[in-house]
Amino acid sequence: METNTACLTFVLIMAIGFLVWILSLAKALRLGRATNRPDRMSLDPSTELHAESGELTVRGTPDAVSTALANALRQPGIAPFGTLFTVIEHSADRLVVKKTGPVLCNQPPGLYFSEAEFRFAPTGIDTVQVSYCLGYSRIVRVLKKTAMCIVWGAGLPTMLLVGSLMWFLVVRSENPTVRWQVFQTLHIAHALWPPFLVMWFYGVGRRRSRSFVENLITSVAS
Repeated sequence: METNTACLTFVLIMAIGFLVWILSLAKALRLGRATNRPDRMSLDPSTELHAESGELTVRGTPDAVSTALANALRQPGIAPFGTLFTVIEHSADRLVVKKTGPVLCNQPPGLYFSEAEFRFAPTGIDTVQVSYCLGYSRIVRVLKKTAMCIVWGAGLPTMLLVGSLMWFLVVRSENPTVRWQVFQTLHIAHALWPPFLVMWFYGVGRRRSRSFVENLITSVAS
């Protein structure tokens, strides 16, 4: 391989790697941040963290559905190791729970939320509208720290180390055969993809938690 070709290949790979690193850093910094789409409910209007909210109509009375949902969330059977949630406030029209168990350990993605608020309003004869808001403050803190540690502690140092070795030992080598090893620079990808896996966990948890909560509400009201 010609020296100019090796140099161009190296610069191209490193430039793409740097752009991916910048993207991972930006996404890690914005992990859990609220979007421009306003939530129908919010656990804390002053917080910048995103919350998932929704509503559905089920059969029953506000008091009965509220009590059944509170019992379901704090029962030991919801997780393999014990009770996950404690009830902070409970009335016929409002239920607030907070997670006291682990954030991620031995849990399905549907249980990644760390706090939840439910409101109950009668909409007709024996029907209740249940509005819910799920917060993710604990998992956001854990995953953001993890992602930032990977971005700064693995991604950037790996790019600098591999880039330096490739430049001085391969690209500038007098041996054309050695210069073909410039494609080994692609190994920086091994240190660039893990932050996106962390962010994927958060995205899956948000989507699955809505399904879990809506299925739970439907089941306790039936």
